[in-house]
Parts: sequence; structure tokens; C-alpha cells
Amino acid sequence: MRPAVDATCTVPESLRGFAADLPLARAAIADGQKLTIVALGSSSTQGAGASSEERSYPTVLRKELAHLLPGHEIDVVNAGIGGNSAHQMYQRIDADVLSEQPRLVIWQTGVFDAINDIGIEKFKRILRKGIARIRDGGADVMLVDQLPLPRPDRFPAYAGYVAALHEVAAETETAVFRRSDMFGFLMESGRLRLDQMLPTAGDHLVDGSYHCLGVNIGRTLAEKLSPRATASRP
Repeated sequence: MRPAVDATCTVPESLRGFAADLPLARAAIADGQKLTIVALGSSSTQGAGASSEERSYPTVLRKELAHLLPGHEIDVVNAGIGGNSAHQMYQRIDADVLSEQPRLVIWQTGVFDAINDIGIEKFKRILRKGIARIRDGGADVMLVDQLPLPRPDRFPAYAGYVAALHEVAAETETAVFRRSDMFGFLMESGRLRLDQMLPTAGDHLVDGSYHCLGVNIGRTLAEKLSPRATASRP
């Protein structure tokens, strides 16, 4: 039986929330239409290192939304491919994302671009093009920012890419789920460890972080899409 409140994953709304609207997804819920969400991303969307597909964050998200928004038909399509850069994801938008006719695309990106330091301005241009293409295809966009990294001193440009993602989001009025802040809070409070953020060989430590990501995105989306429906639910 699903617990009413997952204390391990609970973070303040101020850390997981955002001001931007998701009008197309919200309208689908309000009108009783099916809401298809596509999760576009790299390995942490695909579920690398998880003990099963059921433990990936998109699957956790689908289950969380079913719990919080009962009576609504909501599907979450996993379009994550490990190792993908922002440009590779951009190239897949038509075939892997818009073909599903989503009303919301959750775009997790920027880790490999930062590690490989492709150039911040280039990264920002790709983000702008991708956001515009998704919107032109009839969907809202929510970005998911980068993971905290072990030994950040090895990648001195990394923080600049996190900031760049937020700059483009502000410029384009795009929602951002602040995965970096959420995991930072959970690590500082001792509920997750840094080695649970990234997949390592065979130990499935990332199940916990995938669960927390899916649960918190689910809570945030439910509140944005149907606040009255979630007001009385845990």
C-alpha cells in the first residue's frame, strides 16, 4: 500500500515549485481530456542504474499523478536516452516527443553539455530552439536542471551551465523544476547521499533519487494543473 506521505522525499514547496503556467496541460485536465506527458532526457530520465523500469522517475511520476489526480487519464512516456546532449535531444523532438501528441514535455538536459563544456552560448541557443519547437508542436515545456556532481572541482564550468539553463527559462518564461536544489536539500538533511544521485555499477542506489524526483515533480504538477483536486490530499 502506498504511504500517505513519503517523509524521505518531502521538500518545501518553495524548493520544488515554480511560478510559470502550464496552460495547455492545465486545460487538458480541466476539460477531462487525456493528458500525455513526454519525459525527454538522458540517462537519469531513461532510468540508468535503476533496479527495473518501474523505478525510473517517469514511471514514479505517472503513479504519483494517478494518486493525486484520480479520475484523470494521464500517461507519461519515457523518451530518455543515456548520454544524450541537448542537441541530440533537440534532434529527437519531432520523432520521439511530438509524435506522442503531448500537452506537456518535461525536458531534463544540460549534464553532458556542462561536463563536455560545449560552450554556454551554444547550449543556450539549443535550449531556445528546443523550447520553441516543442511549443510550436502544441505542448507546454518544463525544464529539469542538472544534478549535483561529485567532485565539482573537476568540472569548473558546470555551475555556469546550470545558471544558463535558468537564464533561458526566465527569458522564455519556461517552468523549471530545480532538481539541483531539491537534491541539495535532501543531502543536507541526511536523507539522500551524493552517491545516490548517479548510477554506479550494479548497486541500484539511484532508485531512491529517482523515486524522490518522480514524487516531487508529481506533487508540483498536480498542484499546478488542478489545485482544487489536490487541496485535500496528502
